[in-house]
Amino acid sequence: MLRFATCFVGCTAATYYDLFNKRNVPTWLTYSLVALGVVFTLATLNTSGIIFAFAVALAIFAFGYLLYRTGQIGGADVLMFVSIALLLPNAPKPLLANVEPQLSFPFVVSIFVLSGMLGVFGIFLKYVPATLYEIIRGEKIEINRTHALLSTAMMVLYLVLLYFLNSIVEMPQVQLAVFTAVVICATSVFSLKEHIAEKHMIRMVSVEDIDEEDVLAIEKMDQKLVSKYKLDKLLTASEIEKLKKMGKRKKFPVYKEMPVFMPYVLIALLLSALFGDPLVYLYPLGIMQ
Repeated sequence: MLRFATCFVGCTAATYYDLFNKRNVPTWLTYSLVALGVVFTLATLNTSGIIFAFAVALAIFAFGYLLYRTGQIGGADVLMFVSIALLLPNAPKPLLANVEPQLSFPFVVSIFVLSGMLGVFGIFLKYVPATLYEIIRGEKIEINRTHALLSTAMMVLYLVLLYFLNSIVEMPQVQLAVFTAVVICATSVFSLKEHIAEKHMIRMVSVEDIDEEDVLAIEKMDQKLVSKYKLDKLLTASEIEKLKKMGKRKKFPVYKEMPVFMPYVLIALLLSALFGDPLVYLYPLGIMQ
């Protein structure tokens, strides 16, 4: 209970900063949560458990770092998942359901999957209806043909997988509805990705208005300049210096209005505390055994 309370309070604080501090979660908070996770893990004095927990945390960090370097999630998000891996190696006992975990995945995987699904729903609801309204009003929307084709291919692949899965085991209607909703929302957002990014996320800003860990929209820049200065999407201090060399008065396309992610992690933790490990419900055989 203490480990979950520590994790939940820390995630709540991180969510507050994510929402009301321009997505800037202080490093002292995330580092403190990781440190507490290390302390709790070592305090078990279980050698095999300690090795497993650190191995999972390292794997989460490595995977999260790849997403971080490509501008998909923030550094605070990565450290939050690392702290969850250390603080909550196992799913907490649910308060409102009598569900026992039947899968061997680390609990942090469940939180990552559920928060990702919630994030897809959130992004869909925030941007897709607004885009459809723009189309209804007669605004010209440029849709990337490649994105549209890939979205169609993903939908077809999902239907094929669903057909084969149903031939093996009959899936509950709730699971079918959830999976279908996720795929529809994800493919819709992906097909409109270019318009959503340019209309709602990217802003032209000067170097003085750029913060570390901002994401540079290099796809919107002259590719000759990108190659010449070897620009990266993730704007570290060294990358910002490169932009200064290009001209302090020059403005650059930066993802200044990226959607927040920490609230979805908090909701995933809350749902897990109330109803148990999310993967038990999402896994096709999870609630049928």
